[in-house]
Amino acid sequence: MQRQYLFKELFRPLISALGERKLNRVFFQNPIIIGGCARSGTTLLMSILSAHDKIFAFPSEIGAFNQWKKSPNGVYPARIDRLYRHVLTHRIPSQTTRFCTKAPSNIRHIPEIMSYFNEKVKFIHIVRDARDVLLSKHPDSPEKKWVSPERWIGDVSKGLAHKNHPCVYTLKYEDLILNYENMMKDLLGFLDLEYTNDIHYWHNNTDIRKSNALFENEISSLHPQSIGKWKRPEYNKEVENIMNNQQIVALLKELDYL
Repeated sequence: MQRQYLFKELFRPLISALGERKLNRVFFQNPIIIGGCARSGTTLLMSILSAHDKIFAFPSEIGAFNQWKKSPNGVYPARIDRLYRHVLTHRIPSQTTRFCTKAPSNIRHIPEIMSYFNEKVKFIHIVRDARDVLLSKHPDSPEKKWVSPERWIGDVSKGLAHKNHPCVYTLKYEDLILNYENMMKDLLGFLDLEYTNDIHYWHNNTDIRKSNALFENEISSLHPQSIGKWKRPEYNKEVENIMNNQQIVALLKELDYL
């Protein structure tokens, strides 16, 4: 195990140099980074955007932007080598002009991301009704909830702190599901991209089809079954407890959920 670690450390600078060179050659438009509290639709949105012929979406969370270090020139991602390694090991279609990556934790690092890319980046913050998010059970431990109230409050607050930034777009999961075409046209306008047939029929064209974060673990056409789950009678007590949290109520009001 130690030998394997040393081997990786030995070749990491070379991999990073080659990956950075390839990244700068094939992606010449601003990158797209998605963040938001877990269970808010980051994987779904990534799946949709991956259908666009100008976007290369990394098929898994690479964790390139969730650890940061300081240097005399500012901040930089401690594991940017992960991004470079994925660029090297994936075939990038020739028509692609930008990459897209997602991780819920990205929402906690918007200032660092903006600084690192000199604001030449597009950040999408996707949010979802806390009452549905907080009722989601973790697939590996069904007796546990996926997200705590504190996490939802913290992540959503960090994202909304930058809602007026010209490089940040705030998108509601419910609007994406219920008003797909209009929302995607507006989002793609923010991204300086056209609304194409590939996006209109995204579920036929997406490169990301399976994930335990997706409804029923695999891709399908959009459906509203996951919206308003909290309204079911069996969740009355849990929802009452959620709504006793004044921070959650304040954020739901700010987001026009109430």
